[in-house]
Amino acid sequence: MPIKRSHPPELLGVAEILDALGIDCIANGDEPIPYLAIPGNSGPRWLIPARSRASGQVLNAWRPYSISGQAKWLAVRITARAGILPFAGVVSSVEVSRAASLRWFERCAIQSRSGEMIILVGNPSPSRKLIAFLLDDAQGIAAVLKVGLTAEGGAKVIHEAEVLRKLEGHSWAPKVLSIHPDLGAAAQEYLPGALAVRRFQPEYLGLLCQLPRSGNVSNLVNLAQTLVTTLSPYREEWDKVAPDLLNRSLNCLDLDIDLPTLLVHGDFAPWNIRITPHSGLALVDWESANFAGLPGDDLLHFLFSNDRLFSGQRKGSPALRARPLGNQYLRQMNLDEKLWPRLAIAYLLHQLKADHDQCDPDFAFYALCQLAALVEATGPRACVRPTA
Repeated sequence: MPIKRSHPPELLGVAEILDALGIDCIANGDEPIPYLAIPGNSGPRWLIPARSRASGQVLNAWRPYSISGQAKWLAVRITARAGILPFAGVVSSVEVSRAASLRWFERCAIQSRSGEMIILVGNPSPSRKLIAFLLDDAQGIAAVLKVGLTAEGGAKVIHEAEVLRKLEGHSWAPKVLSIHPDLGAAAQEYLPGALAVRRFQPEYLGLLCQLPRSGNVSNLVNLAQTLVTTLSPYREEWDKVAPDLLNRSLNCLDLDIDLPTLLVHGDFAPWNIRITPHSGLALVDWESANFAGLPGDDLLHFLFSNDRLFSGQRKGSPALRARPLGNQYLRQMNLDEKLWPRLAIAYLLHQLKADHDQCDPDFAFYALCQLAALVEATGPRACVRPTA
């Protein structure tokens, strides 16, 4: 039977998490698996087997954004490695049905006698989800299972699985193992490797230039006209914060030129890049992928995400600070360098809508500020007409 879910509350308990996975409570005669619940800001953040040797591998590969969060997480990892995490005051114990857990392994065709998994609970959002690392009999990570906590979260999970199915054969994307549309769930292979460094590296550019083109084009004028319609519901609200900014931004896109469309990852950021031991760089978390994206979207996402989360106090737009890098990317893509400011404006307009729809006013305000800085610096003179 499909798992029925509504939009989850801000605070989830262990019972709600297990219910979303369809894992039953312990029944008479059922063998329990002891788990530890590690708290986060919105209820339990992790559920880990109390005696698993594999937990450290997963915990070590996860990094909070803030300095305080990193310090707290280091303490969790140290106590887990020392085997004293159960004695930490904020960690609670819970028993999970082994038979119910094993049903996921059967669905994903993974051999396991233990039925143990390491569960990460996603942050509250309209597309919230669970990520479960399924452990095999050798206590290795056999697969990564994603389960949507909301209808939108489930749709994102299925979309990612369908994208990965189309990318099978490329070393820079994990293989999809199974898709379960009725459950809003899918499993994919686990890519072991080190996390990428935060600063943009030359090899990242090489990876971006490998992403395949669709063979189609997007006309910039047509794109601007589409955005006029798409953004119209927000115009009144945004004009109160930044009068006429939307019009000025759209005017910068008023150019009759065709751009090649290509595969865009959608969340190209350090935390989604893995340095694998055998195949080099790889990308995970393809839930926002688009096979008809614009050139530069992933590069711009990397620049703005880093700036927004880690260095927002710096002056000026990161797109302008990284103009030489943008020009290098466009040259490698055989595109005119003068397109860079227009591509940055198009990216920000799409991101502004996405942040608004995700109910993230702080990020939406950041996108508005960046648009203002970019349009002001770009202006009529800086928006030089690129060659066709």
